[in-house]
Formats: sequence, structure tokens, C-alpha cells
Amino acid sequence: HGSLTLVISPLKALQLDQVESLRSKGIRAAVLNSDLSATEHRDVLEDMTEHGGLLYLAPEQLRSPAVAEALQSCPILTRIAVDEAHILPQAKDDFRKAYGKVGSFIHSLPHRPQVIALTATATRNDVSLIRKSLGIPNAERFRTPLRRDNLHLCIKNIDNSKIRKGKPSTENVLFQSVERELSKWDEDGAVIIYCPTVKLVKRLCKWLKARDYPVGKYHGKMKHAKRKAAQQAFMRGKKPIMVATNAFGLGIDKPDVRLVIHAGLPLSMDGYVQEIGRAGRDGKKSRCVLFYTKSDFDRNKRTLSQSGGRKAVARRLKRLNALHSLVDSRKCLWRVIEKYFGEKPQKKCRKCCRCKSKTD
Repeated sequence: HGSLTLVISPLKALQLDQVESLRSKGIRAAVLNSDLSATEHRDVLEDMTEHGGLLYLAPEQLRSPAVAEALQSCPILTRIAVDEAHILPQAKDDFRKAYGKVGSFIHSLPHRPQVIALTATATRNDVSLIRKSLGIPNAERFRTPLRRDNLHLCIKNIDNSKIRKGKPSTENVLFQSVERELSKWDEDGAVIIYCPTVKLVKRLCKWLKARDYPVGKYHGKMKHAKRKAAQQAFMRGKKPIMVATNAFGLGIDKPDVRLVIHAGLPLSMDGYVQEIGRAGRDGKKSRCVLFYTKSDFDRNKRTLSQSGGRKAVARRLKRLNALHSLVDSRKCLWRVIEKYFGEKPQKKCRKCCRCKSKTD
């Protein structure tokens, strides 16, 4: 009480979940977003800037002169937390440009607040870019170990390049591989299956439904109401298997995800690590399986090269190439990931598919 903490967060669903959790603990918290009426928006802003608490908003809200002026003249604004800070380096690539303006907003404040940036995935270069973007060059860095011993990683190449008459297509090989993994799942907890395209989400979801799996789907082209309903069905355990694009998951804090499957190659090492990080948050053993074909790399390169300038494309391809190095490596997968994110590699995990292949 008596001080205001501004929490800059990318997604409405994430903001609402966290505010609900805080309020249940008796902590003053509110959301400022475009779903509010003009009157509600004004009332929330006035209440929080007068009495304090934790105010959640997307960086796009700072573009509003009324919001910016209220915060600039707020004497009790003492702290700014920038969540999912790995987005800041990507703001240069025309992704959530408003994130790139957070630093100039902080600089415009008459009294310098405490600033903290948080993310699960940041390379050494990303850390430098985050500090520069927010104007905190000398900020202290707090780092928890990236490795989580309860996550067992597995990467499988399912190339079926020599398709002959009577042999299944590559897509069928992929779907059958996914089902084999699901057959090992004992229906305890939940499953997330990531697909690289909306088309594949729809086809795999239909395929699994035909085999009576309790499955839902989620992608960015769905209407908001349908996405919300799908997320709630997943969180409440009504449909414990979610087939989704990478639009699903940011801020999803479901503790009992036992299996994360990638039905195709993600766009970057950073995205892959973010997505497997949704497994086993309760500390119990969970499995993360990535299925890929060599053609996935060509598809991803085309996708990443479609927009932005030469430097932006080069930055994206560097993150994709890091993932290429991971799937090609014969070393412990966790050690490769640790090295990429600038951590000193620990001992071999002895549980990932690379470590096991050397002991079998």
C-alpha cells in the first residue's frame, strides 16, 4: 500500500490470471486494457495511481496520452516490472514495437523508478539488448539455472524421403509418431502438442479426435471467444490434450503438463526452450519430444525471411541455426542449450535421448 508497481505484460489472459491470483492473496491489483469501457478505464487508472498496488498493462497502453500523463504525474510510482523481457530484442524486428518504446517511457518519468526485467530465456546478447532498451546498463543480473532435471528431452528425425507406393506419407508418419507418444501417457496431467502451422493444428486435432483422444485446439486465427473456451477446457482438465501453434502457452501456468510434443520444428532455439518450459512445473517427471524432418528447416527459413530488413532476418536465422545445431548434435541436449544461453554447461544429464543412446 502507498506505492504503485507497474507490470508490463504482453497478454490479456496472462494479466488476468495473475491479477486474480494476487487478489485471492489480499494484494491490491488491477488490469488496464482495451476490454474496459472508457469509464472503467479511467476509474482503474485513478484508483491505482492514487492508492497504489500492482497495475498490469500491455506496453501498447503507454501510447495513450491519458495513461502516460497519469503515470508521469504519479508520485507513488516506484517500480516497473517488464515481464517476458525476451520480447524487447525482438521489437527491432517489427514484433510488438510498443515493447521497444518502454525504455523511452521510463526515461520520461520525472522520478526514476526501480526497474526489473524478467524472462525465462535470454542469451548474453539478449541481456545486453534488454539493458540497453530499458536504459539500465548497470543493472544487476540474477540468474537461476536453466536446466530442469525433471524434464527428459528427446529429439527424433522422422524423415520418410523414400516414400514408395503403399508407404505412409510424411504427415502420417508424424501423426503415428505423435500417437505412439500419447500411448505412453497414462492420462495423468495434461499434454501440449505444438504444430508449426494452423493447417497442421487442424489436421492433427481432427486425426486425434477420430481416435477418441480428449483434444482441443488453439491458434491465432480462432475467434477470441473460442480461444478462451479452449484454454479454459484445457486448464480445467476437460480436454487435457491441447494441439496448438506457438500462440498458445505464454504465461500458461498449469503445473501438471506431463508431455510436450513438437510435431515439427519450432522457429528458434528460444521458442523451443520457452515451450518445453511449460512441462513439469510441479517438479514431477515430464517428457518433451521433438519430431522433425530436414524439410522443416527450409520451411522455417522461408517463413523467417518473409519480412523485415536484412539484419532482422539475420537475427532470426541465427536463432533457427542454433536449434539446427541442437538437433544435429550428438552431445547432451541440456549442455547444448546451456551453452547457447551463456551458462556454463553442467555434467551430462544422462536422461536425454543423446545421453541414453551412449549408455544403451
